[in-house]
Amino acid sequence: MMNFTDPPGGFLQPEPDCDKLFRLFFWLVFVGSLLVYGWGIWSVPLLTHNEARRLVVLRELLASGDWLIPTKNGQVYLQKPPLFTWFGAVFALLSASTAEWVLRLPSALSGFGATWLLFYRLKRYIGQWPALFGAAVLVTSYFFSTKARLAEINMLLTVCVFAAIVCLYEYICGGARRYLSLVYGALGLAFLTKGPVALLFFIPPVLIFGLLEKDRRTLKALVYWPGWLVFGLIAFPWYLYVNLYLEGTPMLSVIRSEVSAKVVEVAHQAEPAYYYIRHLLGSFAPWVLLIFYRPMHVFRRIVASKSGRFFGLAALVPLLLFSLFDYKRDKYILPIYPAMAVCLGMVAEHWRMAMAQRGRAWVGRVMVGGTAVLMLVLIGYFGYVEPRAVAYRFESLKPLASRIDSLRGDVPVYYLGEEPIQLIYYYGRPLPEITADKVALWQEQQRPFLVLVRKKHIKKADGLRLEIIDQMQPYLSKRGVMYIMGSAEFMRTMAAGDGHHLL
Repeated sequence: MMNFTDPPGGFLQPEPDCDKLFRLFFWLVFVGSLLVYGWGIWSVPLLTHNEARRLVVLRELLASGDWLIPTKNGQVYLQKPPLFTWFGAVFALLSASTAEWVLRLPSALSGFGATWLLFYRLKRYIGQWPALFGAAVLVTSYFFSTKARLAEINMLLTVCVFAAIVCLYEYICGGARRYLSLVYGALGLAFLTKGPVALLFFIPPVLIFGLLEKDRRTLKALVYWPGWLVFGLIAFPWYLYVNLYLEGTPMLSVIRSEVSAKVVEVAHQAEPAYYYIRHLLGSFAPWVLLIFYRPMHVFRRIVASKSGRFFGLAALVPLLLFSLFDYKRDKYILPIYPAMAVCLGMVAEHWRMAMAQRGRAWVGRVMVGGTAVLMLVLIGYFGYVEPRAVAYRFESLKPLASRIDSLRGDVPVYYLGEEPIQLIYYYGRPLPEITADKVALWQEQQRPFLVLVRKKHIKKADGLRLEIIDQMQPYLSKRGVMYIMGSAEFMRTMAAGDGHHLL
């Protein structure tokens, strides 16, 4: 019976280089990762509110030329550090374009980088088959692949955190001290991507591993001051500049936004403690099913391996920490996905070898073929189905932006209620907020202006003497509607007889 103890050179003895099935599997996963992460990212406009926020910040950076003080919709925006925006700006400048697919490249390359960092850096420790299975697990995870195709910061955070963890493991296994510089350099980039929350994916699991293993090399790595100096030189200059340039304490606001505000939230936002476990079971299907066949046996096999213990803790400890927070979102635990994939890759290879030893070598071919099917399904969905299935989220954005431009002339445009951040991206300029009191005041002053109001906020326009000029449906949802409304003075400047409705 095979075991999971690390043999010299890897978790399992490497397969011969001439193994045709392995070569086929490798190229299948490699080409599949390119297509799953990249194919069709140009065919879908903005899909999420967060994606729109990142791209509006990026576009305003390029317009203003200010790389240090980000703005969103014309206002200083410090809720997130700027590393993702900087990477996006580099790609935009190189391609001379701010199209959605260009600005999604940092996420796509981060997903690709995390996948192949897992394979190339860990195959010497866990074996090439487990490492390749781990890469396949990431590529075929619908949630991981989806995030790799969106212009959001979590995938960049994931590759930075995972790079720090992998480099640390190489150092723990006898690597040169230079690996610690890479560890803290990657951790500094993670901090510059999403702030202090990045440290929760690194310090607690590494500390617990060092204590449980009684590994002085690991514990010394955590207090290696030249490494923390590298970390500080990367992570802190932007925060210090912002604190010196702007009034107040912007750095503390970022810390509160990313850590303390998510630990305790109001009761109606709290999710159950098992929220993330339920999410992970779906995200790693069908690979996760391998764990449920003789789970204690699988657990003992993983724990018997140093690699299994290290990457198991790298996934489990942050999972438990984030499960204690009231405010839960599935994307928050994305940085543990590569470590989870390492463990699942080890489990997958265990069962492939176990079946081969029982004369069922065909199981390995089925696993390779099943991976191919999963990737084809994802490629087909992302490239063909998704642009049509979710068209209601974006099909009215560009026409609505054009319609506003055709109406406004020199008249200001505002929004009432919820910030229309997706529309702002396609409109290409800020849309300030207006309150009901200001609308009433400006109506008395007979000012001409336009107001955008979503259907779910239309009651806020009651009694304000705003008239509906046009509407777009669907807007972000199948039943969503965005109204373009004009003030009384604006309406007097327009030709009569258009059938506008007075509220």
